[in-house]
Amino acid sequence: MENLNLSRRNFLKTVGVVSAGAALAACVPAGETMQQDGEPAEVTQHVIAWLGGWTPTESMERSEDNPNPHNKILDVLDAYKAEHAGVEIEWIRLPTGVNSREWMVAQQTAGTIPHIMPAAQWIIKEDVDKDWWVVLTDALQEPNPYIAAGEPGSERWLDQFYPTPNTMLNIEGNFYNVAFGINTTWFFYNVDLFEELGISVPNSYAEFLENCQVAKDAGLIGYDFITFSPADTDAWYRQQIGSMIMERDLAPLVNPDGRFAELSEVACAIREGVYHAHLPQFRQWLELWKLNVPYRRADWTVSAPDSTRLFLTKNTPITENGSWIIPQLEIDPLLDFEWATFWAPPLTKESSEFVTDPPTVAPNVGTVTDNFAISTRARRDGVLDTSIDLLRFFSHPENIELVQGEIGQNMPNVKGTRVPDRFAEAHKGLVESIGYVTMFQYEIVTMDLEAAEACGKSWWAYLLDEISIDECIEQNQAAFEGYATRYIDEQGNACP
Repeated sequence: MENLNLSRRNFLKTVGVVSAGAALAACVPAGETMQQDGEPAEVTQHVIAWLGGWTPTESMERSEDNPNPHNKILDVLDAYKAEHAGVEIEWIRLPTGVNSREWMVAQQTAGTIPHIMPAAQWIIKEDVDKDWWVVLTDALQEPNPYIAAGEPGSERWLDQFYPTPNTMLNIEGNFYNVAFGINTTWFFYNVDLFEELGISVPNSYAEFLENCQVAKDAGLIGYDFITFSPADTDAWYRQQIGSMIMERDLAPLVNPDGRFAELSEVACAIREGVYHAHLPQFRQWLELWKLNVPYRRADWTVSAPDSTRLFLTKNTPITENGSWIIPQLEIDPLLDFEWATFWAPPLTKESSEFVTDPPTVAPNVGTVTDNFAISTRARRDGVLDTSIDLLRFFSHPENIELVQGEIGQNMPNVKGTRVPDRFAEAHKGLVESIGYVTMFQYEIVTMDLEAAEACGKSWWAYLLDEISIDECIEQNQAAFEGYATRYIDEQGNACP
């Protein structure tokens, strides 16, 4: 990474800063805004934000390359500025193809990070010792001034958010971000292809594999999904399979309270020998998961430019994807088949002697999204209070409904916000159940990034026949122990 001492002017040029109300700002001297009487007013607060998925699209014309144009966040920013004389808000657009984590680290190091930007908890937990992010715990205990008396949030800002998904944001007792959305995953399937192939929605992992074989025999890809980095697994179903194998005997020992699988619980379970890669359940997890590899696309380790391409072109009857693609499927003018969804099939006694009887329902792979954090640069620049206030303004249900409703990809994590009918059932489950926060085997969430990368790479190597199952187990165990050492010995955390 070159030129870490990037000047603010060059930084803004690089990332393409756009100012909310740009037409007005172009007519006003730098550092000033216009009062209602037409006289310039001094800008006392200048907040810079990257808005992530809320960033306005470059065009509001719907096309194949721009299926979901949106810009309602500009209305929210303008409304905030109208209520706060002297506040100017600039929003940036990241260059195409930029790795957001690498960009974040570079900008934090250079001191040019935006004051407000998306940052998920599994990223922030890697940075808590760097003084990069503002702790919002106390601010969340204060009232949100934009909420009417008696409504959730009027006494404590935290009360606006659903408590179950919000537990995922807690990092060792503190909150570093707020999450305005929730999403989840399903298996999307081509109803017409299912009928042609003579298969039906599977009721178990064994039936799922049988369907995959039928599709392969017909010359199709049996099972497609979004590929992430090795650290973030290769498919969400892997987490669910592991969770179902370990639910009966291991989950009560590793995560006895059944709530958020905290970093400490996992580290201490490893240190005490309760959770380790030599468990028969762990070996079976590896063996069972490898059974679906023959039905994937040949280049499954490569992230496809369009994660739904094989599904839309009828090259696969099944794709594992998220709630965020539903709007795209609903409006795609080229989609000429009926589609539907089914929940991750359970693991039954047919496949594993470790599962519960009756089988445990696969847990929600539901996570918080539309996460926003405030960088400590906001404190250095004297705009911390305004940055917090702007996030509180975002939190008003009408603003969330305006922005998320236009984009249509995520469900609200803010009480009082209308939930679209297509998400009603899923939303109810996500706000009332725990989801994958109980999945202590999801390494990127319940361990650190170093352990997650090591585990993920060894899983991939095993699935690709580059190493044996015993070598994979040893590598996972080394990663587990390394995490426990870092958390307990190097960071000085004690086990109860």
